Amino acid sequence: MRVFSGVQPSGELHLGNYLGAIRQFVDLQGHAECLFCVVDLHALTVDRPASELREQTLAVAATYLACGIDPRKATVFVQSQVVEHTELSWILGCLAGFGELGRMTQFKDKSRRAEHVSLGLFSYPVLMAADILLYKAEAVPIGEDQKQHLELCRDLADRFNRRYGPTFPIPEPLISATGARIMSLQDPTRKMSKSDPDPAGRIGLLDSPDTIRHKIRRAVTDAGRQVRYDPEGKPAIANLLEIFALCADEDIQRLEERYADKGYAIFKQDLAEAVVAVLAPIQERYRRLMAEPDELLAVLQAGAGRAAELASRTMQQVRQGVGLLPTL
Repeated sequence: MRVFSGVQPSGELHLGNYLGAIRQFVDLQGHAECLFCVVDLHALTVDRPASELREQTLAVAATYLACGIDPRKATVFVQSQVVEHTELSWILGCLAGFGELGRMTQFKDKSRRAEHVSLGLFSYPVLMAADILLYKAEAVPIGEDQKQHLELCRDLADRFNRRYGPTFPIPEPLISATGARIMSLQDPTRKMSKSDPDPAGRIGLLDSPDTIRHKIRRAVTDAGRQVRYDPEGKPAIANLLEIFALCADEDIQRLEERYADKGYAIFKQDLAEAVVAVLAPIQERYRRLMAEPDELLAVLQAGAGRAAELASRTMQQVRQGVGLLPTL
């Protein structure tokens, strides 16, 4: 099975990214052909200094490796270093409808909050579809919030296949049963997000131990003092229990039993130490990688080379299918 997934370099990755996605990537690389991409072209939909984009692109790549993605088992690369992404995006864009792109929930949400709504923001899901289809991925690890984008990708693949002949497999979503939706520490009705204006709502993968302890100590709780998993009645505590269970590799029921009569303060204190213990080795590896950029750049260059071989083969088939002349 070939798997593709990408992470945008638009702010520091957080605990929700790790528990909900990157840890699943690490598991997948042992039994699937995996391509993990830093999707820097997607990040251009938000205005930022060029130096910041370059720095964050390297930071995401280093985070991939620090979290356990092995470049000997998986292909790790940067989107913009494989030019076929943009070419396939244009071709798929000619199959996408204006109306269906306008109905994308994320576009409607972001365009309402943006001062400038770009064509790139509007066509973002088409580029995402190109990222996936370029490598003929059969499965895509996604969060619940990306299901609509993957449905568009599936529709475009089917549309292309019917118009130009069988070319792309129809990719299936891979949604983790655990950790798929880690919520904000300050508002358990919203997903933990790197775009949240309140940094207290998320735990950055590079947060110091004291910062982690402070954020968890300040995390909102529910009425009462019983530690009980009840997503409807006690959503804040249920979210903290999920984080604790994933970080400590323990069953939620056992955690409920352990902290049933101990109150929130002790529960939060032990939760903070579990998070610190999980992130400490990741942070140590990250610092080493960022201190040796030549090693990191060599990994990305090798990954881009492998990705480009697959992309070139796909685009030869696509060009022939749509009637474009061969490239020189």
